[in-house]
Amino acid sequence: MFYVFATCCAVFFIYYQFWFLRKPERNIPNNNSVYVCPVNGKVVSVNKWNTESLIVTKKDFGAINVWTKDVDTAGTMISIQMTPLNVHYQRAPVGGKVISEKYCKGSFHNAIDMPNNYGIRFENENNEFLLETTSGKRYKVIQIAGFLARRIVDFTHPGEELKQGDVIGLIKFGSQVTVLLPHDVTVTAHVGDITIDGETILAKE
Repeated sequence: MFYVFATCCAVFFIYYQFWFLRKPERNIPNNNSVYVCPVNGKVVSVNKWNTESLIVTKKDFGAINVWTKDVDTAGTMISIQMTPLNVHYQRAPVGGKVISEKYCKGSFHNAIDMPNNYGIRFENENNEFLLETTSGKRYKVIQIAGFLARRIVDFTHPGEELKQGDVIGLIKFGSQVTVLLPHDVTVTAHVGDITIDGETILAKE
């Protein structure tokens, strides 16, 4: 029994160190007119939002207003789900500056379930990055914990200048990442897209 337990622990350690925490090289476009996907996963929702005319439940309306109010009055919300097999580091979609960060405690419900049309667990623990591009547009990357993902890591600090593709955070075990983009960008992402962090283009200016 001890040897079985030791073998299982060794296998998990190897998986954790060499697969789960892998950080492969990416072909970053180095083009600040495009927004690359911050995460490796699958796009599960692409939704327009407008703080003047949101049609969602009262609870979700409040969450969306809180998330979007310092980005723009309208824009697009893109949700990407991860699994334990995806790369778990997140990258800066475009070069610019970290304006602020906000960590919120919350639940750890299953992020794979689709609780609303946005495909987002608004009530789960999350961490927001408010970022500003070199052209002055503001957008957000939001790390969201899930049933297995119980630790969110933030590698940035307010005022830091980032290059496109810089690693900004890590979610330990599969969960989801939401990107809030302003209204004056052209979104190219579609539901069902498989994304590669730092390479797949979500939108263009």
